Amino acid sequence: MKRLLLVLATLAFSSQASAVPCNKAAAQDVRKMMSEFAKWELGSDTRKIKVTWNHKTDSQSVSGILRLMTAFADADACIMGYPREIRFYRLGKQEGIASPDYGIKLTN
Repeated sequence: MKRLLLVLATLAFSSQASAVPCNKAAAQDVRKMMSEFAKWELGSDTRKIKVTWNHKTDSQSVSGILRLMTAFADADACIMGYPREIRFYRLGKQEGIASPDYGIKLTN
């Protein structure tokens, strides 16, 4: 978890500097580490992703889940070069959405 936080901090720092491109290597590290907490899949429309958190996030607070959603969305946008619509599910219900039009928000 400490390594994940370090990589998230690196990604956040690199994405805040508007003149500097994002750190794709850090974004790939975030995506790899996120596989411990979630699985994701693309539908027929590759501009949309479904992320399902696993049991390792059951004890996360709402703010913790929001941070994970933000980290996942930021890493994905960095890797792809553009933001995609991402729907997040937890405990069988949709918990949030990351939208290029509306940003990241909790829906639960």
